[in-house]
Amino acid sequence: MSRRWNRKEWEAFLEELKEALRKMGIDFRETSRIRSAGALCVVRGRKVLIVNRYLDAEEKAELVRREVAGADLEELFLKPGVREFLGG
Repeated sequence: MSRRWNRKEWEAFLEELKEALRKMGIDFRETSRIRSAGALCVVRGRKVLIVNRYLDAEEKAELVRREVAGADLEELFLKPGVREFLGG
């Protein structure tokens, strides 16, 4: 699902996705120390989505969607647009 938003709209939506990640118990961390786009991993017992800081907001949002695909969102209160984007 590709949305036709400007940069500021994608940045605002990314903040909503970060809130959804917090509700799922996943930390969001940006770094310049990786060459890939990023990945969901476990660091010291905590789930962490590590994201390449050089991606634009739309690419970061797509990474969030890819990495949490299949997560159970039923028990979480999410804004309808966020739930739809994540596939729940």
